Amino acid sequence: MKKIFRHLLILILVFVAAIAAVLFLTRRKQPEVAYAVMESASLPTVTMEFEGSRVNTLHGYVKPMDIPYMRDTITPIPDSRLVPFHVTAYGNEIQSVSYQVRSLDGEQLVEEGVCEDLSGNGSWSDGQLQLQDLLQQGQEYVLVLDIQTDARDSIYYYTRIRFYRDTHLAEQVAFARSLSDLALAGENSQELLAQLESSSDADNSSLGYADIKSSYDHVTWGSLAPQRSGDVQVDIQEINQMVTSLTLSYSVTAEGDSGQMESYHVKEFFSVRYVDGKLWLIAYERTMDQVFEPSDATVQDGRIELGILSPGHLPVELRSAGDYTVFVADGELWSYNQAENEASRLYSFKEKNDDGVRTLYDQHRFRIIDVKESGDVSFTVYGYMNRGNHEGETGLAFYRYTRQENAIREIFFIPSDKPYQVLEREIGTLSCVGDNELFYLMYGDSIYAIDFSGEEYVEVVSGLKNDSLVVSEDSSAVAWQLEDDLYGGKTIQVFYMDDGTTFEIRAQEGETIRALGFIDGDFIYGKARESDIERGSLTVKYPMYALEIVGRDQQVQTTYQPAGCYIESIQVEDGKVRISREAKEADGSWVAVSEDALIQNQIQEEEESVVASRESDKKKTVYYLDLASSENEGKVLSITTPKEAENGESRELTLISTADQEQEDGHYYAYACGRLAGAYDSAADAIWAVYDQMGVVVDSAGGYVWTRANRAPEASVELKAPVTAATQEESLQACLTSMLGQEGISLDVGGQLAAGKTAYEILDEAFSGRAVDLQGCILNQILYYVHQGYPVLAVTEGNKAELIVGYDVYTNLVIYDPLTGSTYLMSEEDAETYYGTYNDPFVSWTAG
Repeated sequence: MKKIFRHLLILILVFVAAIAAVLFLTRRKQPEVAYAVMESASLPTVTMEFEGSRVNTLHGYVKPMDIPYMRDTITPIPDSRLVPFHVTAYGNEIQSVSYQVRSLDGEQLVEEGVCEDLSGNGSWSDGQLQLQDLLQQGQEYVLVLDIQTDARDSIYYYTRIRFYRDTHLAEQVAFARSLSDLALAGENSQELLAQLESSSDADNSSLGYADIKSSYDHVTWGSLAPQRSGDVQVDIQEINQMVTSLTLSYSVTAEGDSGQMESYHVKEFFSVRYVDGKLWLIAYERTMDQVFEPSDATVQDGRIELGILSPGHLPVELRSAGDYTVFVADGELWSYNQAENEASRLYSFKEKNDDGVRTLYDQHRFRIIDVKESGDVSFTVYGYMNRGNHEGETGLAFYRYTRQENAIREIFFIPSDKPYQVLEREIGTLSCVGDNELFYLMYGDSIYAIDFSGEEYVEVVSGLKNDSLVVSEDSSAVAWQLEDDLYGGKTIQVFYMDDGTTFEIRAQEGETIRALGFIDGDFIYGKARESDIERGSLTVKYPMYALEIVGRDQQVQTTYQPAGCYIESIQVEDGKVRISREAKEADGSWVAVSEDALIQNQIQEEEESVVASRESDKKKTVYYLDLASSENEGKVLSITTPKEAENGESRELTLISTADQEQEDGHYYAYACGRLAGAYDSAADAIWAVYDQMGVVVDSAGGYVWTRANRAPEASVELKAPVTAATQEESLQACLTSMLGQEGISLDVGGQLAAGKTAYEILDEAFSGRAVDLQGCILNQILYYVHQGYPVLAVTEGNKAELIVGYDVYTNLVIYDPLTGSTYLMSEEDAETYYGTYNDPFVSWTAG
């Protein structure tokens, strides 16, 4: 009750803060305004060198960053432990370079020093670091370069490093570049064809995306025939004993439909395995985005040509009001005035006469907050700031563009010590402006309301968990569970930020509720009887007997309660609620039943999308904005750039959460194809998110939790002190005791089980947070832990527990049975079926 009252009090404070902000804004005097253009990019860049080639372009940060999240690149360290690097100075005078080598979590300083060997000619500097004999074979560290220039005391550059005595990295990089060249050549290549895994199910409709399953014709660019322009940037993301993952970034030009030359940005991701002297491509992805160049040819008669777009730039961020359409294209924010046939480049990091290495660094994103019929625009840009007064920082800047003045003002800036990819997952989840002129922002695990002056903010809610939070598609509504226990929810708070509507939904006696999502602004939640919830030693079964859809007026729109089965989960898409269902058999097992769907009774007519596509003979699928035609045929397209207002009004906000400051970030971070795929509360969800892309999962300290591409064909774990059990009921205690014995931990497992603790909780406490709940993972995923030397606990019917301690080349599992005190073999195929019956109930742990 106290927690519920606290949330109500906070919402009242938001309202009070809104009134205070409005009063303050209306009373203060308007200062005189000075205008300027955005400052040019000024920071140096660093490239590392390996075996004579430059790899890993590092961008500078003017403030120290949170080290565990700095995972963009990894640089191999040779036997000599010499680490050469190249600094492109861009007019800076490089005065000194110092360095630190730290553990992945940043807590341990391994070594530090100063580069004594620095040479250059003013426009560049070369140097090399002589690392000491402290790096352990195969272990990752973080190298932090600190460059001092005549203009700045410290600029920080980050790359992971790993020492190997035997690496085939140079061959793997050369192999990837060769495949890229073969694809561009467009000639019949058996070598390239042999590396692809082309599938009839692949979507070959857009050159904006290709992968290893695409057709050979699609990978070789179809009829486009592009040519590279400029250098190829090589960035290495992962290296281990067998596999290297890297990205090639470059630009190409090609002839368009009308014969004009067009430019594109391309990124190619390769995951290359080296086995017995042979190189194999095991994962591949290519994205392509057309450079947006407004002209009378690309902007005419209500149509704005965007060209080829990658999935990462779809859907197109846009918003319209009156004659104005504001949209994002090629990393820039544009406003188009249809009546005047005028395109305004509202915000861009691009700069003429620049080589593009810094200004085209695509680690930022826009969110259009509001567009007025007058042409005024409110927007945010968040991520890495390539240039301007926040150059070298990450964070979120809130801007307001005034059409009458043709000027942009920065209202406030929220700094961060996390890189763009992590920041995007935090800030990109939710941002909305309410009718009360408050800007709502989800940052970290909290939601804040910030007044438009940037002077005041209030934390609406803190300590949110991904699994208990749902956000509407348009980010105008949010709902969260107040209780910490995901399966014991009694109260859900629903908040419509656009108009301030808020209400609670409470569970009936003997029931729990769970937030599921939104559809057309209506809230969906599930209901479960406490007597139906099955809490096992590893798994929790949460069968919902009904779901309800509630409008913002708190009236129930729809109640769905199936007969003879339960609701397992839902998915909202295309105006439908797709419902996955399951039934309980007489023996207590669960089986899937046919899927069902709900369609809203009052479905608004779907508005014709502004973003449309067409087919091109050369370019395949191309996208454009389809605006209503207007009487502007006689008006030549004009392109404008607003002034930037400099009047000292911008404020820097440091958002402080009331959540436990000592509480560690419990998220799992999944990386694939050279980027962060997501942050998850569940390790299993993170693994599944990058499983097909041969990705990796790390924890908040930067330690590896799982990787697919580095598992030997056979492995075994020797139990140091195997424990036996007299009965099946004692098998779980025996297995847990055996697992703890692997790390020399003695514990009263029986007492903890009797106290109601789950197997995962016991292991996680004993292993200092290193246990990994793998419920729902398949065998091919959990065998990574066996390869790493950790047994995997499996708990099935009646708390029957066993340990998976090995696998062989004949696709058999080696399983320790505490009832017999010995191991036995089970084929992986039979094991998949057997464990799948119990929802794959696995748990293990990591090195940490």
